[in-house]
Amino acid sequence: MKKVWLKKNTTYQIGIHKIQIPSSARLPIYQKLHPLYDRFLPVLAKNLNTDGTIIDVGANVGDSLAAMIQQCNNSFICIEPSNFFFEYLEKNVQNLKSENTNPIKLFKSLVGTKTFEGKLKDVRGSTASLVVSEHEKNRDGVQYSTIKKLDDIVQNHKDVILLKCDVDGFDFDVIESAKNILSASEPILFFENQIDNDFQYQGFNKLYDFLAERGYHNLYIFDNFGNIVVEKADYHTLKNFNAYLYSMTKYHATRTFCYTDILVSTDKNTSIIARAIEDYKSNWVKR
Repeated sequence: MKKVWLKKNTTYQIGIHKIQIPSSARLPIYQKLHPLYDRFLPVLAKNLNTDGTIIDVGANVGDSLAAMIQQCNNSFICIEPSNFFFEYLEKNVQNLKSENTNPIKLFKSLVGTKTFEGKLKDVRGSTASLVVSEHEKNRDGVQYSTIKKLDDIVQNHKDVILLKCDVDGFDFDVIESAKNILSASEPILFFENQIDNDFQYQGFNKLYDFLAERGYHNLYIFDNFGNIVVEKADYHTLKNFNAYLYSMTKYHATRTFCYTDILVSTDKNTSIIARAIEDYKSNWVKR
């Protein structure tokens, strides 16, 4: 396999840590233009007050990991399917391990329920997304047969405090592949709610019923720039947001924002997310 680590990259400072990112990565630009972009997760990590495991699905180069690890003592499981980004992730984790004592495990795999097939597509060296297709081996070398349920990747289903998911519109499938984890641990969920087509629109609406049945009712909606849109929301409100967001794509309406990020928990962790929200509003939103 041809190595990509020596290709153009740059160093990016995240708190006290420096990580290597592709020169085409958009994170520095986004955080310069939008001060709240990707700022909530480390605040949430700081307020966990528990040693449970944090799972990061769609870990990319490890930027979320670098932001969270300096705020908590938790162990991490990071999952990234792209060969390109996984190489960066490995290198960055090596450096993070030399500066932190948090246990970190890495897995290179697509995650989902295996109910559909697809190919992985890198987008401008900044992210990777799944393109639903039939029986294709993609240029990144990941086949349908390598898709694994999150329940199968994570061995200890009873020790998960947070599941963060960012897989560009297929988060619903990742979360549904974690039935045993959700039942055993009731982890806090923070996931990207991106809808670009009918398949994803229907998938996310189905996910909300799946989560409601499992007691996930403490719901907060963020816009893709990192600001809080609705506190203590409900799934009816979220479905209305989805209809609005999808209409901008489907009917070429004026674009206001691109997707939402969703924070949700069962009653088990209500106090944690309430504390994190107040911390975030005081130290980021209102500053």
